[in-house]
Amino acid sequence: MAFIDKLALVLVRNRQQLVVRSKGKTAFFTPGGKREKGESDEQALCRECKEELTIDLVKESIAPYGVFEAQAFGKPTGTMVRMTCYTADDFLGELQPNEEVEELRWVKSDFSREKLTVTGEMILDDLKRKDLID
Repeated sequence: MAFIDKLALVLVRNRQQLVVRSKGKTAFFTPGGKREKGESDEQALCRECKEELTIDLVKESIAPYGVFEAQAFGKPTGTMVRMTCYTADDFLGELQPNEEVEELRWVKSDFSREKLTVTGEMILDDLKRKDLID
């Protein structure tokens, strides 16, 4: 079974989770991406957040959240994504779309599942189970 290995930032504010939508796409996903050769999780997460959200994560605030595996969105059946998620309580800069991201949206647990990737649904459900979002 093929795995796509990704990192993601689970950012919650006011009991809502931040999700993003890429330019030209319809589905929202948890911000993040793939490691580049030689990058640590922390380095890759910081780079991806700078590229997608225009923020600089405060490294000391980064903490593990969990790992989620599911069918990769838009990939052939059997191609799985392994999403290693982190939280970060502090960052510098203002959240705004950048590079490949067209839209940022704060969502609650009742957000349309049809507009989320499978891992996005799993993360949203996990946040609700932990009573971190409404």
